[in-house]
Amino acid sequence: MLKRRAKRRILHNEDAIKIDADNLTAFSDLGMGCHIPPLVEHVAIYFLQQNMLLSDVQEFYRHYENRQWKTITGKPQKNWKVLATDWIYNAVQQKNCWNGRKPNELPSLIPDYRIM
Repeated sequence: MLKRRAKRRILHNEDAIKIDADNLTAFSDLGMGCHIPPLVEHVAIYFLQQNMLLSDVQEFYRHYENRQWKTITGKPQKNWKVLATDWIYNAVQQKNCWNGRKPNELPSLIPDYRIM
């Protein structure tokens, strides 16, 4: 049994895909995570997509700006989205743990044995 061969289509100039250099430069990977330091706008968009507050964005950005976007060992970070994902995970865990209260506002776990 013979396989069917695909029909070859001859492209005319009007059917050809035009590659415009301006379109290629308009699409960039700036917001994909590999560009360090990222634009604050890209970080804000990512945090808002994860249902975080703008105050979290500012805190995250300032923290890593102060560290000059480097690891603890002094090597440059490779992807800011990995850092943001970890930051968001830790923030959510902290909010769930404290239920929105600061540690010094939590009720004492030691029972009060005062005599009334």
